[in-house]
Amino acid sequence: MSVSTAGEVYAPEAAGERYVLDIERGRIREFADATHATHRAYRDDERPVVPPVYLCFEGIAAGDAVDSAVPAEQDCRFFGPPPRAGDRLTAVTRGAGGDRVTEFRDPEGRLVADSWTHGPHGDADAIATGQLANYATDWLGPDRVRRFRTRFTGPVPVGEPLHCTGEVVAEYVADGEPRVDVALTATRNGGAVAARAWATFAVAG
Repeated sequence: MSVSTAGEVYAPEAAGERYVLDIERGRIREFADATHATHRAYRDDERPVVPPVYLCFEGIAAGDAVDSAVPAEQDCRFFGPPPRAGDRLTAVTRGAGGDRVTEFRDPEGRLVADSWTHGPHGDADAIATGQLANYATDWLGPDRVRRFRTRFTGPVPVGEPLHCTGEVVAEYVADGEPRVDVALTATRNGGAVAARAWATFAVAG
């Protein structure tokens, strides 16, 4: 499934569910609490930045029909620094059930982020994703994330602690900024892999 690229302007006649998203400080903190994210940027900043996977959970309707046999996947991309509390975005969602793409645009129509989700979703997915994202942003900075893709390899009971690790797998320059790609793994007690993530972060030059 194709997704738009940064700089495109939303066409009103394009198919898809369209709604306005006001990013609220309280919602960011609630999401950080629910996913066990501890970085101060989600709580103490005057305009907290959204966690890397926050937008992936926007637009998912309760009761959506999904194939529970298919592992959940999420892919959040940011075309610049991630949005912050106080930003107003226009969201357009295409697809249904367990496979959808959502674009997020600023008031001028510029694409600032998009997300792709596939497969079932639940509290355990959010917590496992949040722990991987928290590990990565503690390491590389929550305002520097440019992409965060996650794949779940099996169910995780709510409340089970996960052990997260990561490594840099590539360094390069894109859109005028130095970046790194990192591979992340969350393992359960006993060593079974619960989730994997592949992320891109801008780094200081």
